[in-house]
Amino acid sequence: GTSTFMEALAANGTSNIQSSVTGVSASKRRFIDDRRDQPFDKRLRFSVRQTESAYRYRDIVVRKQDGFTHILLSTKSSENNSLNPEVMKEVQSALNTAAADDSKLVLFSAVGSIFCCGLDFIYFIRRLTDDRKKESTKMAEAIRNFVNTFIQFKKPIIVAVNGPAIGLGASILPLCDVVWANEKAWFQTPYTTFGQSPDGCSSLTFPRIMGLAS
Repeated sequence: GTSTFMEALAANGTSNIQSSVTGVSASKRRFIDDRRDQPFDKRLRFSVRQTESAYRYRDIVVRKQDGFTHILLSTKSSENNSLNPEVMKEVQSALNTAAADDSKLVLFSAVGSIFCCGLDFIYFIRRLTDDRKKESTKMAEAIRNFVNTFIQFKKPIIVAVNGPAIGLGASILPLCDVVWANEKAWFQTPYTTFGQSPDGCSSLTFPRIMGLAS
């Protein structure tokens, strides 16, 4: 089981592991355009989705390996592995299944050169054209349920970060047990830039990990 787990990590670009936190002040789209190290490899997505023993979802791929569950973000309904309610529900479903089966842990990673670009703002803005209060409540509930799934998951969650982790894609990391990042990974929480309040419990977890001053 251990060798299979390490092979899965190596396949996600984490054979040389290091962690880093990089400060960047620009918009999300500019983050990705300026700092992307390689174009998104659609062949990789196809290869992963064709893997035998993989459970097909629309926006994620789930592999049941020897002793663990491997969940990969591979979004079709959003760009750059961004999170919208559909993506979050699929991740929740996969985690709930892993919580109930014989998996000893979960490996969470992503397909391509980007780990997770946070919330899919385009998706949310489009749904605010009608009843803003109703839609805002639905969005908040979706995010709350997504974050609570990570908090309440009782088995270890190992995250392999293979590229940019922005916003909610970064703030959920302290809710996991181990975060492994390769040399192409960087982290940004641009809440003040976009006029957001911190999400993913980061106003509590970040000071505990990095210290209040940082």
